[in-house]
Amino acid sequence: MNKSAHNRPIRVLVVEDSRAQCELLVGLLRASGDFTVVGTATNGQEAVAATLRLRPDVIAMDIHLPIMDGYEATRQIMQHCPTPIVMVSNSNGDAERRAVQSLAAGALTVVRKPAGLRLGVDEADRTNFLTMLRLMAGVRVVTRHPPRSQRSSALRPDGAIQPQILAIAASTGGPAAVQTLLNGLEQNYPLPILLAQHIAHGFVQALADWLDSITPLTVRVAYAHEPLLPAHVYLPPDDQHILVTQPGQVALRAAAPGDRYCPGADVLFESVARVYGKRAIGVILTGMGNDGAQGLLAVRTAGGLTLGQDEASCVVYGMPQAALAAGAVARMEPLTNLAGVILAYTGRSGTLNRGK
Repeated sequence: MNKSAHNRPIRVLVVEDSRAQCELLVGLLRASGDFTVVGTATNGQEAVAATLRLRPDVIAMDIHLPIMDGYEATRQIMQHCPTPIVMVSNSNGDAERRAVQSLAAGALTVVRKPAGLRLGVDEADRTNFLTMLRLMAGVRVVTRHPPRSQRSSALRPDGAIQPQILAIAASTGGPAAVQTLLNGLEQNYPLPILLAQHIAHGFVQALADWLDSITPLTVRVAYAHEPLLPAHVYLPPDDQHILVTQPGQVALRAAAPGDRYCPGADVLFESVARVYGKRAIGVILTGMGNDGAQGLLAVRTAGGLTLGQDEASCVVYGMPQAALAAGAVARMEPLTNLAGVILAYTGRSGTLNRGK
């Protein structure tokens, strides 16, 4: 549902309570030539009503709104009129937290709020804002009823193999998918978990804090060379790739100018393939693009277990589909099945301690 597909401007609803900021966003959209602003709203209630009335292609929504905030508005929109939503937020503690919660409620991505007309970082934020709206307007979002957990054939490694690490990658739609997967594991899950989740600069800590509060595992932003512990999930800091260069220890690498993605799923998967080989488990979840396909193939080639989220349960099937096409995925499963397959492969029943 974008201009290239339908030869018409992308229809945008702008939700922003600050008049000056709203005028800035509307001006950016109109100046780009790709968009038409079909309406504006100054609070969450107006946003829900305007979405139902106008049926925009995409919504640019602030997180802090009067009467009803962006998180609650996202929940109601996704329940009553599913529409691609891009959260537009400043990087401060509460805004970051609510933006991450909005991603779990169905928003597709979060971007930093564009500022005035200065060059440099403000210009980058404006460009990213327009790019994300173009991309997300083409995502087909629906109210999904998760498939019932299905019985899967037993999947266990060779008796001589004991898995030692779980690596997960996700992008668009990832926070909610990661939450579901981690909630299916145990408080005493025996492996460390490395997570490469594409997310806007400034929101990593909020994502880690939210996952830590809502899943049975300990979730944290990693520091270089710290030991990998069982039942711990490690995310990289902003502008860093997460990987391993030796067993049992986190490694971080600064993003290079030519990197398409940071944190990179290919970087993560290729490193665990090199260091852990057949003792690695790699899982690729919902996301746009093809990051992770070649890295996951390296895990499979090294003898590790590779899993992908199936199309029906993905918000965007791009990353799992690319990995499947590359021959990297040994097994595609509905999101709600993945934890059970992982537990069975690590020799756990999935019935032990669930609380934190």
